[in-house]
Amino acid sequence: MKVSTRLRYGLRFLARLAKSSVPLKVREVADEEHLSADYLRHIASILETRGLVRGIRGKEGGYVLGRAPEDITLLEVVQVLEGPIHPVECLANPSYCSLITSCSTRKLWEETAACLQGFFASKTLKSLVEEGGNP
Repeated sequence: MKVSTRLRYGLRFLARLAKSSVPLKVREVADEEHLSADYLRHIASILETRGLVRGIRGKEGGYVLGRAPEDITLLEVVQVLEGPIHPVECLANPSYCSLITSCSTRKLWEETAACLQGFFASKTLKSLVEEGGNP
């Protein structure tokens, strides 16, 4: 399995906002994190639409978190940026496979999805920042 660039960039952006006491500009975060500013702007827009960040206009503007970091689970971030956690297509779309009722691996994938959901639900943006190694 591979984590998307969208999710990686989004988590790094949110972590920077969680560490900051002032609004941060997308360009500044992108430069400091070595990210594409245009793509990060797109991600910030998605996060703003879902209430995870709030944009502040003006010269001193930028982005701030929409809620306290302890109130934002990583599962919410994953779902906003990636959608539901489904390691295989048949979990999202049962009609995808004709073996849905007799599949020998379906339970494995259901348990995998449940483990991932539980893990991300147990982590918050606050815990990510506290446990992370970057300044």
